[in-house]
Amino acid sequence: MLRVLHMADRLSAYGGADRHMLGILELSQGRAETRLVFGRDDRSVPLSERRRIGPMARCKGLDRSGLAPRGGRGALRRLAAAINDFEPEVIHIHNVVDPALTAAAARLAPCVAIVQDHRPFCPGRGMITPSGQPCRRPLGSHCAACFDDMDYFQALAAVTRRRLKSLGLMRRVLVLSQYMAAMLTKAGLRPSRLRVLPPFVHRITEKPTGDPGGYHLLACRLVRHKGVAVALDAAGMMRGGPPLWVAGSGPMQDEIVKRARNSGGRIVFKGWQDRRGMSAMLAGARSLWLPSLWAEPFGIVGLEALHLGIPAIASDVGGVGDWLDHGQSGYIVPPGDAAALADAAARLDDGSKAQKMGANGLRFVRARFDPADLMDRLFRLYEAAKAAPRVIA
Repeated sequence: MLRVLHMADRLSAYGGADRHMLGILELSQGRAETRLVFGRDDRSVPLSERRRIGPMARCKGLDRSGLAPRGGRGALRRLAAAINDFEPEVIHIHNVVDPALTAAAARLAPCVAIVQDHRPFCPGRGMITPSGQPCRRPLGSHCAACFDDMDYFQALAAVTRRRLKSLGLMRRVLVLSQYMAAMLTKAGLRPSRLRVLPPFVHRITEKPTGDPGGYHLLACRLVRHKGVAVALDAAGMMRGGPPLWVAGSGPMQDEIVKRARNSGGRIVFKGWQDRRGMSAMLAGARSLWLPSLWAEPFGIVGLEALHLGIPAIASDVGGVGDWLDHGQSGYIVPPGDAAALADAAARLDDGSKAQKMGANGLRFVRARFDPADLMDRLFRLYEAAKAAPRVIA
């Protein structure tokens, strides 16, 4: 049985990348001997789920950013000890971005890294300009415009280059979307090392009902780059139809509560939801909104909505086009355009249209994002990484 060490910056259930890793670990049980080592634990993963994902241990320091390259010797020693103790045939790296740590892992065993965000090619806000416009250029001198402090920019640019260089030591680099593959190729990573392996939906407990829901849903980290303000403006423009429910936590929470209080019921704040609560909330929605300003590497919450037969309305950014078919399973709108978002939502006032789009999305997810098929592909990539020649820096 293949021995796979999973190496992560955190143990968490908050974000799509976190839930994807938990799904991979759970579905690996019985077909691989696994161990998870992680940097920090935010206690959001319940005990019942911890029992399903196999052995694990904290390895302090795996959540380092790499911005202070002279530090981290203790983390390197602890990581080496964890690797030597388990003796993995393959290491799967999730969201560990300190290049010293990833390079150290690559020296000790064949590594597969999954890139779930922009940090190997963007030192700034995540492929978004200071004015809130999408950026399509990887690291370069133009990135200085995103910073007020040039020393800080130089430091972040340097660590970004080191992160990209450390990816070059991986036997395989996995990304979730064609967009991410294109950006890493543009940044200089060899295409022969890259593989697009989309995520799958895991532990969504509700079943599709086929009934049009009673509210539109925004479920995300409550920050500007997720387009939260755009969604609130769009909800204020809508004079009829279902209200907007907002689920999540983050810096904009107080603003959302205030806007909800003065919205006449058009905005309802529901707070952060655990997996069970989010499943139920998604299943009861008329549509899922993903009005991101930044370039979503994929947008897993949209896939979860389609899995429940709920159409999605999302910005035309990043990897959204890999899973959302405009006019068939939802609508793709320009980023930052509250009027376009409100207009798309109004088209779903027709419950029969929402039902048809939801059914289209459900069929698409079942055909293209089957967990068993995607896990088979992942294990073939593990075997390929194991057999590939070692990369010399």
